[in-house]
Amino acid sequence: MIKPVLFLRDKEKIYRAVIDSIPDWDGFDKLISYLEKNYQTKILTSADGPGARRWIIEVNKKIIELIHDDGYGNYFLAPTVESEGMVREIGKDLEIRLKNIEE
Repeated sequence: MIKPVLFLRDKEKIYRAVIDSIPDWDGFDKLISYLEKNYQTKILTSADGPGARRWIIEVNKKIIELIHDDGYGNYFLAPTVESEGMVREIGKDLEIRLKNIEE
């Protein structure tokens, strides 16, 4: 069984919430819709390429990134220590919602 959300800190100390249950390109759009419905979300910049997407967004006044990479899937990234709590909150909320769907 896949864990719906993985919380990671890489060697550069960057915090991420990897959304394993929603790994595909279309899932990125679902995650944006989820943020817009459930959080005060404002898209600041968006970049879409052939195999990757990176959107910088403001969620409840914290700057976070939503990234899709064909090799790694979709994940939220906290670019600053101040935004880690927001990434954790979103990840935990998604973990509960996705776990309930999968059961």
